[in-house]
Amino acid sequence: MESNLTNKLSSICGSADNTYGYFDSEFIIKLTEEQRIQVEAELIKSLGFDKIVWMDLPAGLTEDGEKAIVMKTHKMSDVEEPPYKGKVGYVYTIMFTPKMYEPMEIYKPVKDGCVFAPTTYDPQTFEPKQSITLTWSPDFPQDIDTPVRTYEDDKQMIRDMLQKVLDNPEEYRPKGHIGCLIRFAAI
Repeated sequence: MESNLTNKLSSICGSADNTYGYFDSEFIIKLTEEQRIQVEAELIKSLGFDKIVWMDLPAGLTEDGEKAIVMKTHKMSDVEEPPYKGKVGYVYTIMFTPKMYEPMEIYKPVKDGCVFAPTTYDPQTFEPKQSITLTWSPDFPQDIDTPVRTYEDDKQMIRDMLQKVLDNPEEYRPKGHIGCLIRFAAI
């Protein structure tokens, strides 16, 4: 489920398919000073921290050097009451997940009874697969004067539906969501 905090952090950080932090490393993109200030403000507002301390390693000591801390990964979601009121947030990284989908929503028609499902992977072979689902009603006489539908009519209707999906695939894709994971400790 997508959250407001995730959307705000994603818009501040930029590309949502990377890992962000305050210190450079091979896989962490360093936040600019402006981004850092904005991220801190959002985390303080949403999670209730008194202040944010950025860590350059996933484990270390508190600011006063008296207590050892280890960062844990937390999935961000909207909360009514800030859960870390009065604590210091020791933040290591902000990560964004790839676009995720609810399992039952992948094949649910999006428009005109059709859906162009996202790429899925076979868990045994890791082979990528995509599918297009076309939904229509079988023969159902609605009016006595309606001409009888033939097999050729059905085939043409299916071809037309498939052509619509292939002409505008993005209109028929299900809406996914991006998640946000923050690695931090609250002391």
